[in-house]
Amino acid sequence: MLMTKSSIHILPVKSGSERHNNRQQELSYVRKDLSHLNESFSLTSIHERTKFLKENCKKLTRRAMQDKATPIREGVLIIEETTGIEQLKTLAHELEKNFGIKTIQAYTHKDEGHWDGDQWKPNYHAHMVFDWTDHATGKSLKLNKQDMAALQTLVADTLGLERGQSSEVKHLTAIAYKIEAEAKRLKQIYGLDLQELKNQQKNLKDETQLQQINLDYIKSKSEKELALLQEDKEDLLNKYNQLVQQYTELNKELSQKKNQGFRR
Repeated sequence: MLMTKSSIHILPVKSGSERHNNRQQELSYVRKDLSHLNESFSLTSIHERTKFLKENCKKLTRRAMQDKATPIREGVLIIEETTGIEQLKTLAHELEKNFGIKTIQAYTHKDEGHWDGDQWKPNYHAHMVFDWTDHATGKSLKLNKQDMAALQTLVADTLGLERGQSSEVKHLTAIAYKIEAEAKRLKQIYGLDLQELKNQQKNLKDETQLQQINLDYIKSKSEKELALLQEDKEDLLNKYNQLVQQYTELNKELSQKKNQGFRR
């Protein structure tokens, strides 16, 4: 029997969250005759917790909470038919201990799904509503990619499920598959071998790099030769100036001697 793959998808809570989770609205994909299988716990309402968080933020930071802030978030989890509310309570404890995420509500939904002909295909899942703030600072919790990956693993381990593949890995796998399929199609229709093209590109790149090395060498050599020529030019100019100065001095001495001889 295959183990269910776990995942949790977390987004800012929607305005109709409590109505949906408490089955206070008619839903075409819900079987009312199965709704008694659902379980839940609630510590406070979303409205009351939001009110507290805004007041706490103002008290600690002396500024009103930003309109774009999302202090209340909701996670949707894939679960098994046997997953119960006690397991979600355990998960809530682990989330707060490891990440500071406080769970204010949790629901298992075992009455959702769809009909495939005359067969019912259930969609077993759970909703967990989180207080995503640090009460000591009044600010939102900051979780990076590594934290979110660890959170996914924690969910799987706590619920006894298989760790699902990350969306990034799924996306890259899908892209790789499409690239391979397109490569086969090009070879079949146009006779293009992409591997050969890649080899040609590599050879061209290597040849281009070699040409660049040669150009850099020629440029460097030219710059050195130009520098030497510049030095030679300056040296010749200095010698010329020295000769001009010597000529001027000698000419001056000669003029002085002529003048002295004339006076005699």
